[in-house]
Amino acid sequence: MAWLHGNDAVQQLSENVVLYDLAQMRGNSAVLSRIPENIGGVYAWYRRFELDPAAKDDPEVFVQYILEELCKDHSAPRETRLPPAHRIRLQAETSFSKELLLKELAADSSFRQLLCMLLNNSLIFQQPLYIGKATNLYSRIRSHLRESSILRERLASAGHRINRCRLLIIHTSYSDSSIAPNGFNETDELENQVDEDSECSELASDKLIEDILSRLFIPSFTLRYG
Repeated sequence: MAWLHGNDAVQQLSENVVLYDLAQMRGNSAVLSRIPENIGGVYAWYRRFELDPAAKDDPEVFVQYILEELCKDHSAPRETRLPPAHRIRLQAETSFSKELLLKELAADSSFRQLLCMLLNNSLIFQQPLYIGKATNLYSRIRSHLRESSILRERLASAGHRINRCRLLIIHTSYSDSSIAPNGFNETDELENQVDEDSECSELASDKLIEDILSRLFIPSFTLRYG
């Protein structure tokens, strides 16, 4: 059962909005072949839950899967300087105190079925992993998917695989080139400290949409907004 979306690898949710399920695609080339090369806009990465088929029928497998997912980091750590001579680091809290209750309820197949259905429709509940904007979405997604990308490694360190995520793309503009802008720096883009896009008025909506969505929904692996 799907509430807001189906189970296809690529779903056209509206005229300018497309949802990609990377877990159903074989390799980066399969993903990129479905993204137009001359489109700009805003995009968001979402966590995807993949239950072992045995979890639906085996309470022990089910409980183990849920506990493993709960133990994954849900956000990137934050670190800053604390004058005059210290640094402070904030780490995600992943403790879970209801393991015994989970094991008890997991014996009920209807409970397992309900939770599996909710996780399959997790886009309804979860905050984005990351929200970004780009004058060329094809080039930006390609940079995120490459093996050495900062976003891939940032997610992997928390136990999340970018190639198994869902990707939502909102097309808002057209670009004249399918090549990434000169001087693109992924570190700057991921930390939102420097924007490689120009200050043209036609890009103002993308910047504003990204900023509003980030501040409303607090993407957990974005370090700075705006």
